Amino acid sequence: MKLKKPFSKTGAVALFVAAALVTLLFASCVSTSYIERNYAENIQKLVSCAPYTDESVEFTSEYLVDEERAAEIRAYFKANAGLDLDALAASEKTTWEKAVELAVFVAKNIPHNNQKEWLQERNAITLWEYSRRYPTGFNCRWHSTILSELMLSIGIKNRFVTCLPEDKDDGDCHVVNIVWLPELAQWAMIDSDMVECVTGEGDTLLSLEEMREYIIAGKPFTVNVLPGFENHWVAAESGKAYMQAYWAKNLYWFSMHTTYGFDLEGTRTLPDTYVCLVPPGYECEHGSDDVITTNAAAFWGE
Repeated sequence: MKLKKPFSKTGAVALFVAAALVTLLFASCVSTSYIERNYAENIQKLVSCAPYTDESVEFTSEYLVDEERAAEIRAYFKANAGLDLDALAASEKTTWEKAVELAVFVAKNIPHNNQKEWLQERNAITLWEYSRRYPTGFNCRWHSTILSELMLSIGIKNRFVTCLPEDKDDGDCHVVNIVWLPELAQWAMIDSDMVECVTGEGDTLLSLEEMREYIIAGKPFTVNVLPGFENHWVAAESGKAYMQAYWAKNLYWFSMHTTYGFDLEGTRTLPDTYVCLVPPGYECEHGSDDVITTNAAAFWGE
């Protein structure tokens, strides 16, 4: 997804009506061959970063999941998509197994593509309805939004995170979900748009933070396709090589909402802002209300 910077509250209205930004937001996450050509250079950029700090930073992560809205989402998807979220929530599957099942549902029903229509209201229901009007699909940010709300509707704590490059002239970034796994007390990355998750040593699931640490340490991680996507382009060796290079580029800095809740994109009613994690000394482009920190522990905290 091509996006120069995340939205701030004060600038949201002006940004939404700007035709140039709309054009960027409709662009594809998959970029051109420069990503693979610059693989070694992008690894070096991460290796050369100053270490994160323990600086004091003030922001509050609020869990504001409306249970009535969650019930509405569960009822809607059972009636309109044949997805029984109540049964999934009540099952004995692990948190990760439930997250994978929902990611597969999204990926099988909604391909990666550019949007054909702009939506001001962007939530699980409106995005599903859009996907039925336009079965060609939509981009990574919308993928992450619908998946996030489906998971929240059954009590799975998750965030969607914008992963950005160092190069301010590179408008290509990627948005994925991170899922909190209480059984393991850790985050894990899941990507319905590129139908993947990532594992490290001992087949352990990796978070975005750990993926970045692996690259800096020169340790390999494995790109795994979601179940049922064994014939997807990402499953091929060339696809996995591309994703390795893609992640090396887009793990330089991060941005995410401070709020867990529904309807965080488009017209918003919940108290919310963005928090950005950057390497020390890096000046990112950001909104005037955004919190900028070099404290990774504070940023990724549960």
